[in-house]
Amino acid sequence: MTLKAAVIYDDFDFAARAAALLERVAVRTDEAMQWNVKPWRLDLLRSSSLADAALDEAADADLIIVALWRTHFLPDELREWLERWAAERQIEDAALMALCPEKIAGPRSLGARLKEFAEWRGLPFLGCLDLPEDEDSIHFIHRRWQGKQPVIPAAQWSADQPPTTRHWGINE
Repeated sequence: MTLKAAVIYDDFDFAARAAALLERVAVRTDEAMQWNVKPWRLDLLRSSSLADAALDEAADADLIIVALWRTHFLPDELREWLERWAAERQIEDAALMALCPEKIAGPRSLGARLKEFAEWRGLPFLGCLDLPEDEDSIHFIHRRWQGKQPVIPAAQWSADQPPTTRHWGINE
């Protein structure tokens, strides 16, 4: 099974680290979890056509990761894009996660504003912590993966009795 994540980033190396963190979570669960990660550079959200393309791509994402290394406050274009995504998302229990250096703390910091946004929209917020150290994040992602597993239908007959074959001969 595959989970889908969209990564909004301002530094490609930091986006790659975010994808690597997701892969580490998949390995730690000891199950066949995979990620389909789509990165979107923050400055592309300024263009309406590219923002629309990112929105279309992220509509069915299980997780939106905001991985900003150089941006310490929530940019207007990101806030507007997140509002549109939250209103149009196809996955009801999608989550928001922030990966950001906490050089600037306080109520106006990026992490605080994203947490506030997630609470306002009723989204699980996985925080600004290092993902492998954040057990709540690991458990959330594991639960999301389990929820996407296909249900195997119950057998139609008992394993002790072989099914009878009908209509094999011409006389039936």
